[in-house]
Amino acid sequence: MKKILLAVMTIIAIGISTQSYSQSKFTVNFTGGYSAPMADFKNNIILSDTAQDNWPYRMKNGFNFGAQGKLSLGNTGNYKLAFGLNYSSFSNEGTVTGTDGIARTFKPKVSLITIALGGEYDFLPKGNVNPYLGLDVTGNFWGGSFKFTPNNTTAFRDQDMKSEARFGLQFNGGCEFKLSKNVGLTAGLKYNIANLVGKGQDDPSEVGPNEVDLGDKAHDIFPDRTVAYLQTYAGLVIYFGFPKSTK
Repeated sequence: MKKILLAVMTIIAIGISTQSYSQSKFTVNFTGGYSAPMADFKNNIILSDTAQDNWPYRMKNGFNFGAQGKLSLGNTGNYKLAFGLNYSSFSNEGTVTGTDGIARTFKPKVSLITIALGGEYDFLPKGNVNPYLGLDVTGNFWGGSFKFTPNNTTAFRDQDMKSEARFGLQFNGGCEFKLSKNVGLTAGLKYNIANLVGKGQDDPSEVGPNEVDLGDKAHDIFPDRTVAYLQTYAGLVIYFGFPKSTK
């Protein structure tokens, strides 16, 4: 952690001490980082974890990568239209035991493809160090798998995640560091609530024999569940669309 803070402070110092660069009209970010499941999305694997409705909610850690475009609005450049595409993957590993007494390795995995559209406020759009805050509406598309070793009983056989779609919100905060007229760096945090709208419990007839649904709406003994996660990210910024007067 100390090394990360030192690296960030060094980048900030370089940005403050170097010359100022003209503000671009459009930027593209390419980022990647670590993802941490939160709320009902994060749970430990239980030894007798045979209830499939719980499997999508046994995540421990993950990663993310994606791309984002930002279009400056107005003359000051403080406000931006933001849109992006992101892939997130979460997983865990533990041991489960069935009625046969055999211990099995359980590896649940859940993936999300997220399309985001929203806005951003830049505090110092013309500066070399530019903090920002953003808010996006997201469409989240689910997939994944649930693997067992050994995989040889009805209760413990490999399953796939049923394709699902939910809508949510994404809160974004970070800082951009301009290194030159055309290139910069960015780093920050995103907090995602991925299933605010569209929660459901699928009809059993709509779920295949080797599929597990998200089941985030209250049903049977299971309550409503919230899928949330925190993303840390860092990456490259490319600047486009400079004013004609820029040399």
